[in-house]
Parts: sequence; C-alpha cells; structure tokens
Amino acid sequence: MVTVSIKDEYIEVLSALGDLQESMDLALKQYTLDKIAVKIAELRQRDVKYQEKYQLDYSKFCQKIFEDEAFMQQIESSVNKTWEIDLADWEFCHKGVEDWIQKLQTILLITLLELV
Repeated sequence: MVTVSIKDEYIEVLSALGDLQESMDLALKQYTLDKIAVKIAELRQRDVKYQEKYQLDYSKFCQKIFEDEAFMQQIESSVNKTWEIDLADWEFCHKGVEDWIQKLQTILLITLLELV
C-alpha cells in the first residue's frame, strides 16, 4: 500500500460527507475509470486513422503484409514507403486498446464483486 497526502480542505469536506477512506477509494476508482476511457478513445482514434490510410483493419493488414508480396510492394510504392513504422505504431494502438479494456473490465469486475 502507498501513502499519499491529501489536502486538508478535501479531508474536511469528505469527512463531513461520510467515511474518508471510502470516499477516497471511490474518487480514485472513478478517476482511474475516466483516465482509462480517455486512453482507449485516443488509441482507437489512432487505430481508425491507420484503417483509413491502409483501407484495412489491423488484422487483415498484417495478414496481407505477411502473406501477399504484391500487396506489400503496392503499399511501398503507392501508399507509404515507411509502412513498417506505421505497423509498429498501429500494433501498439491495437494491442493497447485490448490491454486497457482488460484493465477496465478487471476494475469493473472487482467493483461488482465488492457489491455482492
């Protein structure tokens, strides 16, 4: 467990409204959920830009790049000579969305189990 300092004005208000620890836990949970949602939205937006650029979703693009030499040459000649850099970033975005959704689901599942 980590100890953090909380400004006195927050302690005073939250203590008056109920259990301080419960209030802090709820506030941190909400903040965390909000930040995860923002991160997922940002990564999805970048993923969509790559889908629009290459006219394929991530999985199909990977499949075609690694299985279709003509497609790879067409990408290099007409779309982007540095597609490999895009692919690395696209993979980061695509897998990042999956990872952050997993974290979100874990937090929500724990929250649900706490209610039971």
